[in-house]
This record gives sequence, structure tokens and C-alpha cells, in this order.
Amino acid sequence: MPTDFEIGGVYLPPVAQALILALPLFIALDWLLRRIGVMRLVWHEALFEGALYACLCAGLVLLMGALH
Repeated sequence: MPTDFEIGGVYLPPVAQALILALPLFIALDWLLRRIGVMRLVWHEALFEGALYACLCAGLVLLMGALH
């Protein structure tokens, strides 16, 4: 199990670390999907973006657990 990380005296649990790490990945992937035109095919853009972010967070949590 991954350990807590400390930034300036504030401890971040592994889930918070995954949420923070997923943000730049989400922004880059969202930009790429918009650039190639995938977002035109999406019915509900906000729902798709929320699900994409949740999948990235879940993937990072699983990856962090497997690597530790």
C-alpha cells in the first residue's frame, strides 16, 4: 500500500495524491481529444469529462498500489 506524502506539514493520503497527479493528465488528454475532434461525438460533454477524470484517478490508484 502506498504511503502518505508530506508537503509543508500537510499529509496527503494516496487517494489525494492520485487526484492531484490525474489533473495534468486529464488536461492534456482533454486537449488532445478536443484537438482530434472526439468531443464532437460525445453526447454530454461534462459527463464524459467527469467520467474520464474518474477513470484516470482510478487507474492511478491501481498503478500506485501495484508499484508499491
